[in-house]
Amino acid sequence: MKQNPFTSTSFVSVWSKHFNGSKSPKSFDFVSSVQFLKHPFLPLYINIGKNLTKGVFYRVNNSFTDFKGKTFLIYDVPEYFNVNEIINDSSSTLRLKKVFQYQGFLMDISSYKNQDEYINAQFSSKNRREFRSNQRRLEECFNIEYSFLHGAINESEFTDVFDSFYNLLNKRFAGKQVSYHHLSSEKWNYYRELVFVMLQEKKASLLIIYRDKTPIGVTLNFHSEDILFETITVFDPDYYKFSVGKTSIIKLLEWCFKNNYKISDFSKGDFDYKHKWSNLIYDFNYHILYDSKSVTSIITASLVEAFYKTKLYLRRKKVNELYRRVKFLMQGKSESSFENIPTNFEKLDSFKADSSGYKSIDYNSEPHSFLQQYVYTFAFANPEPIQNINVYKNSEKTNEYVISGSEKAQRITF
Repeated sequence: MKQNPFTSTSFVSVWSKHFNGSKSPKSFDFVSSVQFLKHPFLPLYINIGKNLTKGVFYRVNNSFTDFKGKTFLIYDVPEYFNVNEIINDSSSTLRLKKVFQYQGFLMDISSYKNQDEYINAQFSSKNRREFRSNQRRLEECFNIEYSFLHGAINESEFTDVFDSFYNLLNKRFAGKQVSYHHLSSEKWNYYRELVFVMLQEKKASLLIIYRDKTPIGVTLNFHSEDILFETITVFDPDYYKFSVGKTSIIKLLEWCFKNNYKISDFSKGDFDYKHKWSNLIYDFNYHILYDSKSVTSIITASLVEAFYKTKLYLRRKKVNELYRRVKFLMQGKSESSFENIPTNFEKLDSFKADSSGYKSIDYNSEPHSFLQQYVYTFAFANPEPIQNINVYKNSEKTNEYVISGSEKAQRITF
């Protein structure tokens, strides 16, 4: 790999600024492409980027011996990178421990002509009809635009997009009631600077699905010469019926084929959609390089190995999910209120607001914005332009609303 974005000059510089006090990274002759920082306490060197990469590539040159007496940890080495890990040279004391941490998922599209051919190979005709139907309904109900930002962008436009990205992620994970580490101020400020810089260099991209100039879906990607790394993706949960996430994947596939990419990599994280869309599952390993003639290096490598094996064990026991849940609650976020959960849905054969004691309301404004998800679900079931759909509130029953389209209507009671 010639252009790994996670070892590029810009990545190293921005990451070091935010997480290493802008200290100069350390380079070693025996390993190319990767730079390191020294652990504050242990005799250990850790790759720049740590676990905020989606795949690190490196090469070892056994003709150099500047690894003597040292231990090195390299996060996130995908199995399919085929890293030239250790040349079996009896004269070298450099050794490797590989610690499995995650499964990764990708779409290898190198043997397909276009996105339709790939989708045909992965999904049944029923699934494919569903994809087309969902996208058609989305575009029929809303004024939808698709944008792929990959290159120069002015700072004002970028700020608007990235603020929308943050708001969507915040809304999504507040709904799930779990803490999302990328939303911490430290990490988000890092991403804001990194993505702006790497967009200009075409090492990053943003796929945006707009509704009336407002993002309802955003996917952040990083790029090597022929691999797209999907890094963070989110869509507005109010539009969940329209499967905006699936449409995003199809749009990414279209872009990859158009630009001669071979792989679209979903990276680590085990989700159902990755199993369905991927045609290759691979291992994400942590690599520990150490000097087999140094007692200190051997002990350090063994401790690091034991630590990450323990983390993997706890993750498999879902301790991390409990931690994220507890952290969310400790941040002062409350449980979801049940007052806005419907108790009854009723289809109406006919509805006339002017003669039935109902008053028109703006469901896009507070305190009625909680109704948006129900309006959009109604629109999905009864496709027509969203401006034709109105919401009415019962003047006598404060917990009763009617969603009315051109031909059909639905009463909701809370």
